Amino acid sequence: MVELKRVYSESVIERGEGYLDSVKYCIKIDNIIFGKVEGSDLYKTEVNLDTLEGDCSCPYGSNCKHAVALYLTYKNGEFSDSDGFVNSLKKMSRDELIELILSKLKDNSEWIMRHNIRKKTNHSDFIKSFKKVFSQDKVEKAEALLHDLSFKNLLELNDYIDKNYDSLLDGIYESDEYNNNYDAQRDDDYDAGLLDLSDHLKEIIVKKALEEKRVNDIIKRDTLSDEIIKNADLFVLYKDKIRKNFSKKDYLEFLLNLNSSNSSEIKDYVDDDNKTLLYEFIDKKSKLIKSVANLIKDTTLLFSVAVYEKDFDVIIKQFDQFGNAVKEDYEMTGRLSSVVDLFRKNNFKNGEMAKKLLNRHVSARYDKTQLSYLVSQVSDFDFIRKLFDKDHIDKDVVLLERLAQIDKNRTFEFVSNNNLIQRHWSDVVVLFNFLKKSYDNKTIRAFIEKNQEQFRTSSHLKKHLKDEGIFISQKEGKLFVDIK
Repeated sequence: MVELKRVYSESVIERGEGYLDSVKYCIKIDNIIFGKVEGSDLYKTEVNLDTLEGDCSCPYGSNCKHAVALYLTYKNGEFSDSDGFVNSLKKMSRDELIELILSKLKDNSEWIMRHNIRKKTNHSDFIKSFKKVFSQDKVEKAEALLHDLSFKNLLELNDYIDKNYDSLLDGIYESDEYNNNYDAQRDDDYDAGLLDLSDHLKEIIVKKALEEKRVNDIIKRDTLSDEIIKNADLFVLYKDKIRKNFSKKDYLEFLLNLNSSNSSEIKDYVDDDNKTLLYEFIDKKSKLIKSVANLIKDTTLLFSVAVYEKDFDVIIKQFDQFGNAVKEDYEMTGRLSSVVDLFRKNNFKNGEMAKKLLNRHVSARYDKTQLSYLVSQVSDFDFIRKLFDKDHIDKDVVLLERLAQIDKNRTFEFVSNNNLIQRHWSDVVVLFNFLKKSYDNKTIRAFIEKNQEQFRTSSHLKKHLKDEGIFISQKEGKLFVDIK
């Protein structure tokens, strides 16, 4: 578990531990484990056992709870090793191997296409052809050939794609191959093939550069810096050369990605232009970022770390940094619910702080309990009224309840003039539950009579209100209301 903390935050590790039963399988091939992990969807996940960096098809993308779950599954010994599979292949006869391959080809027919491309294509001629006449077909051929191309050819292809990416993309968009394919036209990801090729190309170049000791050839290429940064630990021996060739921001990101990150060294490369990078690493390396924040005396960054770590004392002490933190830290609004929970847990109340948190209600979307706790500390009617969103009345009804506590008459006027009665029946039911809780039957009847046309035409609404103890009927054009 200790080794995971170098790469993953404690909260991600904790969530990953809860996903052990969701790991469908774990397979070790060389120094990488592959698997599928059930989440909101079934995600393809892999972890590099050298760096512990994880890649995943989930929205989080990398170093996620699914990667933690896969790694812990591996550590528990619940995995299949490719070595055993390879050894069994060696014992199989030629006919058995052919039979196995044929059985797999049914689900992987593209293997044949790629094999034929690799067999028939002259590598050096292909690069010339790729440059001369580009098409979507060339992208597919390039994918098949990547592992066979020399380091020199790979660099040449990479440089060409990077330099001409937009024009190549235009070529795909304007091609007959694209315009005659209705499915392709409906696909917003028509550029995915070229983008994937570019990404795979960079991965292979970086890997070969390390294998062939050609790192100097890639360090000076700006377009490969992201891949080097991503694999920072593999390039730790080249730190000095990277520092000399990378921009200050890129080198800072390189240092942050190292497992052996040093806060004192990182401090020297932080400036106003690249400081936002530190916020991006809070969820991965909160202790490191806190150390850097202390060294550079950045109270806004310290506040963001405190919110992530749920450090109540620091949050209260440095709450004056709230506004700055929201601007600097894109993840801040997503963490505000936990701040409210901390306040509730510690029974802490402060009207001004509550207002600042409530101002972020639209993006933070507090639940009813959190919203009720905050709004109970505020007595400004107009402030609360402006927060109310009728599209979220299921939660924001607590705002109406607080408004009614402050001024019943103004609240009733606000509700009456806000066309809430014309919304979906489920929203109207919420509204009437509020009215029953806050007003007498006479007032509710007056509200119904004022909006009687809505009830004359909506039998569905009357049915659901009946379930809530509000009986509305009509006879000879007259509306009758009975409230239990």
